[in-house]
Amino acid sequence: MRSFKILPVLGLLAQIKHSIGFYNPIRQGAADPAMVWADGNYHLTYTSDTHIQITRSPTMGGLNKGETKTVWKDPDTTRNRNIWAPEIHRINGRWIIFYSSRGQNAGEGFRTRFLRGCDGPNPSDCTYTFGGNLVAPEGQRGGPSKNDAHSIDGSYLKIPGKGEYHILSMHDENGLTSIGIATLDTNTWKVGGWNVICRPDQPWEQFDGDGAGSKVLSSGKGLVEGPYALYHDNDVWLSYSGSDCSTPQYALGLLHYNGGDPLKASSWDKTGPVLSSANGHYGTGHNSFFKSPDGTEVWNLFHATSNSEGHCGVNRYTMAQKLTFDTHNNPVFGKPLSIETEITHPSGQGKNVNNSTGLS
Repeated sequence: MRSFKILPVLGLLAQIKHSIGFYNPIRQGAADPAMVWADGNYHLTYTSDTHIQITRSPTMGGLNKGETKTVWKDPDTTRNRNIWAPEIHRINGRWIIFYSSRGQNAGEGFRTRFLRGCDGPNPSDCTYTFGGNLVAPEGQRGGPSKNDAHSIDGSYLKIPGKGEYHILSMHDENGLTSIGIATLDTNTWKVGGWNVICRPDQPWEQFDGDGAGSKVLSSGKGLVEGPYALYHDNDVWLSYSGSDCSTPQYALGLLHYNGGDPLKASSWDKTGPVLSSANGHYGTGHNSFFKSPDGTEVWNLFHATSNSEGHCGVNRYTMAQKLTFDTHNNPVFGKPLSIETEITHPSGQGKNVNNSTGLS
């Protein structure tokens, strides 16, 4: 998750305009990506650290040099440092951006927050205003005292017949970074108490960087972060990232909703890793999903680095690959494709398709 000032990335394959497809990466210097199709364009956002910006383009290959616009720069010093992981969602007809940040001073820790946008046809042309912090009531938060308000990677989940939820990375009762969930009222924008549904209890979630390479953490340590909802037919999943982002083992896992109370860990079945380092891409994590312009395909958007030791900062880039689903409706992520691989563009690109397609 850690991020710094974005610098150019050297040695990566330049985007090539092609009538059939595109090449990864689709955006250099872009970690924690999220994207929607709306109003004839892809709208991509990613960690910019001091502000929130959106890049748009009518083609995937055009995103590397697409029109980029800053949509939020916060003058409030209590919340304008390390602005991370923005996500674009359309909720109740209005564009909403979830993100996390902290303040300039000690004690002004990370919080999940949101911005209110417009009800127009696309998120890039909105004027955004600060909506508030998405923090649980006192005594219903994280940590051993249930009053640790630390939270990052806030996102949105809707389960038919159950309700709307805020999903986030929080501290569990032992201080480990875990995946949490809370009820969310999108009329008042109030969240309920946080509930841990995923802890770093698997070996692949327990790698940490020590400055001289990677090591496996001792039992009972590790981290999971970056939850994002995936919907297909009648199934609901949450993707997430495990291990420290400074390691090449940073990878994606999956939680499948099994139909119980969404606030209980027993209602989520864990598998993973489902996407790991391969073909010259390392630290393949912090993903999101978007639909193709015609709405018929689901695509996985994630970041990676060419640094074989892993990296949390300036040299991460955004990649996009189509998901497939097996005969049991389970998502198949495959492996990160090499930079020489031409990828057929999402279905409907280049056609007169103006509907908004994300996963919300």
